[in-house]
Amino acid sequence: MRICRAAGPLVLVLVLALASCAGGAAPTPGPDAPAGPSSSPVVQVPPDGLLLGAFGFSSGPLRSFSLPRSTRLTVAVDQPDNVTAVLSSPPAADVAVYLRGALPDAGYTVTADTGEATLTFRGNGWTGSFTGAGDSSAVVLRPV
Repeated sequence: MRICRAAGPLVLVLVLALASCAGGAAPTPGPDAPAGPSSSPVVQVPPDGLLLGAFGFSSGPLRSFSLPRSTRLTVAVDQPDNVTAVLSSPPAADVAVYLRGALPDAGYTVTADTGEATLTFRGNGWTGSFTGAGDSSAVVLRPV
C-alpha cells in the first residue's frame, strides 16, 4: 500500500511531463472542439457528473466528456491538442468507477481497463487515458 501512495505522485508527474511534450503543429481539434455552433448533441450526463466545460476548460470534448461533480482539480492543461486534468478528489478508484459507467453512454469505447484505476478510451474524435492511485488521478485527452 505504501508503494501505491508513493507511486501516485510519480505517475502524475509523468503524465504532466508527457502532456507538456506536445510539439509541432497542433492537430485539428476533434468534433467536440468549441469552433462555433455545432450540431453534435450534448450527451446525457450522469446526475453525479458535470461536462468538461463546467470545470473551466475551453478545449477538448466539452459536450461529451464528463467528470464526477465532486472533482477537485489541482492542475489543468487546456490546449486544443492536449487536455489534461489532474484530480485530488474524489479518490482514483471512485473516478474509475464513474468513467466506466459514463464513457459508454457518452459515445466512448473503453479500449483497455487494467487495474483498479487505469483506463484508455476513444470516441467523439478523441482518445483518452485515465490513471490514478489513492486520492490522486489524471485524465489526458487528445484529438484523433
